[in-house]
Amino acid sequence: MLNMLAIAVAATLLAAPVSMPASAPAPAQPQQQAPQQTSSTITIAPPVVELGVVEPGSTNPAKFTLINTGKNEVTVTAAQPNCKCTAISNIVGKKIPPGGSIELNASLAAPRAPGIKEAVVFLTFDGANPTKATIKGDVRLKVIPDPPYVDALKDVTAGTIKLRSGDGKPFTIVRSGGKAPVFVGFDPAKDAPRAEYTISWSLAGIDCEQMPLWWFVFTDRADCPTIPLRVRDECTGSKRDMERYQRFWIVKEQFIDAGAGVAAKPSEFEVELEHYNPPKKGAIERPDWSSVKSVRSLSPDAEVRFVSKRDAGSDGAMLKLEITAKRAGPVEGDLEIETASGKGLVPFAFFARGG
Repeated sequence: MLNMLAIAVAATLLAAPVSMPASAPAPAQPQQQAPQQTSSTITIAPPVVELGVVEPGSTNPAKFTLINTGKNEVTVTAAQPNCKCTAISNIVGKKIPPGGSIELNASLAAPRAPGIKEAVVFLTFDGANPTKATIKGDVRLKVIPDPPYVDALKDVTAGTIKLRSGDGKPFTIVRSGGKAPVFVGFDPAKDAPRAEYTISWSLAGIDCEQMPLWWFVFTDRADCPTIPLRVRDECTGSKRDMERYQRFWIVKEQFIDAGAGVAAKPSEFEVELEHYNPPKKGAIERPDWSSVKSVRSLSPDAEVRFVSKRDAGSDGAMLKLEITAKRAGPVEGDLEIETASGKGLVPFAFFARGG
C-alpha cells in the first residue's frame, strides 16, 4: 500500500510543471548608430597650373577652382603655400555648398636662377579630406643652360654644361667659375662665336668649407649678362650657413644678381631679406632682425654701400644697395650684410661695361 502511494506521488511530481529559476535579464541590444555622413570631396580644377616658360624674377598669376562634389557643406579651414614665393587669396573660413565652388587665386614669384620651379598650396577642410593645388614654371634665361646647375653630388668633381641661345643668336662666354671658360670642341682664338657651346667645370681640390654655393657664367649678351648655376654638393646643403639660426634672416634668393652697369659709375639694385626662425615656426624673437648696420663687398673689384630699407610684409625687408665696379668686366664675390642680429655672407655677381 505504501509503495503504491509513493509511486503515485512521484508520478504527480513528474507531471507537474517544473518552476525554473528566473533567467538573468538579456543584455541590452546596442542601439543602431545613425550612419555617418560621408565626407564630401573637394576637386581642384585644374590640380596643376603649368605656367610654361617664365622670366626670371617675374610674378605669374594662377587660378584654381575648388569644387564640392559631395552632398555636405564644406568649410575651408587652412590654405598654406609651401614657400614664400607663392601668394594666395584669402579663402579660409569660406563655405562651399554641395555642388558649389569657390576660386583660389595664386601667383608664383619666379626666382632669378634657371630651372623648374614648383610651388604647392596645401588645403584643409571641415567636412572633406585635405588636398593641394600646384603651380609649375620653367624659369628660363635668354641663354639656356643644360643642366641648369652644377651637379657635384656623390663625389663628382667635374663635368660639362651646354649653353645655347634661346633665339639662336651667336654670343660669347666671357667667364665661367671665376676664370676663363674651358670649352669643349671650340677654340675662341680660331672659331667664330656660336649660338651653342659646351663648357667644362671642375671643383677638384676644393675643401668643403670653401665649396662655392654658385657657379657664375658671364656672357656678352646685354639681356643675359649673368647665368647663376647652383652648385649641388653635400657641402652646399642645409648645413651651410648655420649662423642663420642665430641672426634670424636669410637672403631670399641665396645669391645676389646685381645686374649690369658701367664701370666706375654707381648702379642701384635690391636685395630681399627674409625672416628665418623655423624652430619657433617663424616667431619673431628679435624685432630688430632687419635693422641694417653695414653692407660691404669682400671683392676688391667693387664697392657696395647701403642706401635704404623698406619693409616687405611682417617677415621681409627690401634693401636698396649701390654698387660701383672698379674695372670693366665680370665682378663676383661675397657681400657681407650685418644687421642688429648678426652677419651673413651672400654671393653676388655684376657685369660692368666699359665707360
